[in-house]
Amino acid sequence: MFRANSLRFTIFSFLLVTSCLSSSFGQQRFSAGPRVGLNLSTFGMDAKDYTLRPGVTAGAFLMYSSLNHFGISGDVLYSQMGAKYADPANSQANSFKQRINYLEVPIALRYFLTLSGNFRPNVFFGPSFGFKLNAKRTNYIAQGVAQPDFDNSAEFRSMDLGLIAGFQLNFKGLGERQRFLIDARYRYGLSDITLNNNQNVNNSTITLTLGYGFGVGPEHPSRYRK
Repeated sequence: MFRANSLRFTIFSFLLVTSCLSSSFGQQRFSAGPRVGLNLSTFGMDAKDYTLRPGVTAGAFLMYSSLNHFGISGDVLYSQMGAKYADPANSQANSFKQRINYLEVPIALRYFLTLSGNFRPNVFFGPSFGFKLNAKRTNYIAQGVAQPDFDNSAEFRSMDLGLIAGFQLNFKGLGERQRFLIDARYRYGLSDITLNNNQNVNNSTITLTLGYGFGVGPEHPSRYRK
């Protein structure tokens, strides 16, 4: 019930803010570019004794910002999630690393703290859709005996719904209508990622990325230029 209500709330919020932005689409500005960074992820809900595992995230984004404080962005990212497990009684006897690779599509509703200028920080939130690519268990030790790495993609669901929230620093770039983007976000998984009916497990991920945006389409009216 909680996950269903969270999904309804996310969709309603997205539609509401998007409709508010649509009134200013005639004054829009777009930017697009690459994004690369670091994931620090683990498992939550019923999962116990898991710790953070680093992974890579990389891809591209498209961002729209209106002539008021609001904007919206969408990313397409290769995103490594997962966790490290160690038996609290004896980590030398039972431990492993789990990796799940996703094609992640986060959609963020943004509020810019300034209307224009060389520095435009913003806060954001929105849904994130993860489409499983594959999964693998490595560094597996069972009862003190090292086990071979193996693909366990079949243990995980094909899609993961999450909710992201974060803060972005947005600086003037090297050229006209170019921007450096430093992005810090937290992603909370709203759905159970496993096919085990006896356990609910979700993704919990901290992400830090560096992006570079290039302005596309018509420029701002002169009264908003830097």
